[in-house]
Amino acid sequence: MRSQQGSRSLVLGMLLFFAGCSSTTAPADMGGEDGSQIASLIEELNEVKHNAKKIGDFFVPKQKLPDAKQLNQFTFYVIGKPKVSDSGGACKVLIEKANGTPVGEQEWTFEKVSGTWKIKSAVLP
Repeated sequence: MRSQQGSRSLVLGMLLFFAGCSSTTAPADMGGEDGSQIASLIEELNEVKHNAKKIGDFFVPKQKLPDAKQLNQFTFYVIGKPKVSDSGGACKVLIEKANGTPVGEQEWTFEKVSGTWKIKSAVLP
C-alpha cells in the first residue's frame, strides 16, 4: 500500500514539475549578452514609460529625456539583433501606437555607462 502511495506522489510531483517548467517559446537570439541586455532595456522601458521619474534610469545621463506622455503613446520592439561595439550599440526599433497600429521603424543608439546599457538616442515619430 505504501509503495502505491509513494508512486502516486512521485508521479504527481513529476507532473507538476514538468507542467511548471514547460515552455513553447525559445528566447530570441539577440547576438550575445550585450544584445540581450539592450533588448531587455527596451522591454523594461515599455513597462515604466508612463512614469516620468523612472524614465531617466533608462537614458544616458545629461541627455534630453522624452516626455512620459509622449513615450506612453507607443510600444517599442527590437527588430533583429542589436549591433554592438565596445561601449556603443544600435538597433532598429519597431514603434506601434498603444492600439497596435504600426507607426514605423527607427534606429536607436545605446551607450554602456558603468557597465550598464543606456539609451543614447530614441527617435520617436
